[in-house]
Amino acid sequence: MGERHIFSHIKWFFERLLDFKRKSYPLSATGAKLVGASIFISPLSTFCVRIILPPEVAFLGAEWTRNEMTWMTFILSFAPMLIGSYMIFWELKAFARNTARVLISGLPGVSIDFPENILSKSEHRKAREVVVLSVNNDTEKQVERYNAEVCVDLFKRFVLHDKCEKLYIGGLARIPFLVAYGALLRNASNIFYFDKIHSTDSWRLLNDEDLDIKLCDTKLLAEPNETGDIGIALGLSTEIHKAQLPISLQNSTNFISTEIKLVRNLILNQENLKRISGSLLKSIDFLSAKHNVKKIHFFLSVQSTLAIELGRRYQEGTHKPWVIHNFDGKTGKYAWSLELSSDGVIFHEHKAY
Repeated sequence: MGERHIFSHIKWFFERLLDFKRKSYPLSATGAKLVGASIFISPLSTFCVRIILPPEVAFLGAEWTRNEMTWMTFILSFAPMLIGSYMIFWELKAFARNTARVLISGLPGVSIDFPENILSKSEHRKAREVVVLSVNNDTEKQVERYNAEVCVDLFKRFVLHDKCEKLYIGGLARIPFLVAYGALLRNASNIFYFDKIHSTDSWRLLNDEDLDIKLCDTKLLAEPNETGDIGIALGLSTEIHKAQLPISLQNSTNFISTEIKLVRNLILNQENLKRISGSLLKSIDFLSAKHNVKKIHFFLSVQSTLAIELGRRYQEGTHKPWVIHNFDGKTGKYAWSLELSSDGVIFHEHKAY
């Protein structure tokens, strides 16, 4: 068993050397050659050939002898191995696949191809396989899929595993599912968002100038209804009207917006995005602390990245349950909603109102 174990290690080592040679990693390829040469040369460095030539005989014979290895011979033999090993190690570390990529696709006509142009050439070499989260048009089936993803701890096991250092995430889907996926990233760090530019097929990172866009009307004057439900309506892409809300929440919803003209891609800087979600978090904390509040309902007209970032602010056990409503453009009403829970989401369908 011991000899077989050693042989398997030797076989693995040489397979890795051949693998490096096939791949386009110049340092590793050179390092593999140095290591291979050192392995071949070092045993021979202790041997020499002595030819015996007496004066009266032109050639009498040759003798193969073994000498003791000197320190100089040792250094000359193993220096290539050390240098080659370091070159392989350095390039492996420098170009480890530690950048995760996630695309959320849930609207008709949205491509499921990750926008490769948002990554630099060096990041392409470090990027892992793209994880596409396709949100089904059948809402109830998608709820089942999402809850299954929560059960298997999707992001931790299949996206953020093995020392992931960066996560690029973006996409287009219904607002409730974007918030729900954001809730699964509460403990993630080094997230980089990308947004689809409205009315185009292009995507971009949120790395434009920070315009310091702020929320206004953040004074929460509305009181919860008789069942303890209270709402927050945040309109940054389009305006949200009171008549669009469920009747039971029309007088119990706080409307928040900004003084800037509303557009589809309002926030183009990631730090600005985080400040806005942080400002909204203060309002959520305030409402959650009120004893007569039982649930917080969200009516959101925002870009997808803000919906994901808002979901990351969800604090189970600290916040009152969140209910995120989905707007139906055909009817002009909020037809269904998702309630966040420890086991995933709970689907609520709303009758006509």
